[in-house]
Amino acid sequence: MEHPLVESRAQETRNKAIIERYFHEVLDQKKLELMPELLAPDVVLHRPGFDVQGLDAAIERLCCTLSDYASFASELSGLIAENDMVSVRVRHRTKVFPHTFRSRAGEVRISKGQELTWGSIVQFRLKDAKIVEEWVMRDEIDMLKQVGEVSVSPDYSRTSTQD
Repeated sequence: MEHPLVESRAQETRNKAIIERYFHEVLDQKKLELMPELLAPDVVLHRPGFDVQGLDAAIERLCCTLSDYASFASELSGLIAENDMVSVRVRHRTKVFPHTFRSRAGEVRISKGQELTWGSIVQFRLKDAKIVEEWVMRDEIDMLKQVGEVSVSPDYSRTSTQD
């Protein structure tokens, strides 16, 4: 029997590898056929503003989402695992097709293909080597700025609250 610390580290290493596969193989390479191998049947994806419940719904949602992108690449950094949880900072670099972009601020029509880059912090909970929950916190303000729907004053950061 292995020492609990060794066993825990092995689980954390395995969980990080699963998350790397999820981003690089499922998202970046659009290998949706790998989802049953990496996600539990009762997976819950917590998206900004809504939840997706169950493997079939997750596959359908991701298929629909990825159809908006001509290319999709994920750069992972700060990959941290502790017990059954994994957190990662992600930088997505994409080329989008014209489509309706849905954010918590509302819907925006992207009328032409363009490059779009955004950062996210994503957390996962895994059980028995499968993703059972995912929480996504993405920088939608930056995304909306890139599609021309939001502008931020360059002097905003210099504004003082002192009189």
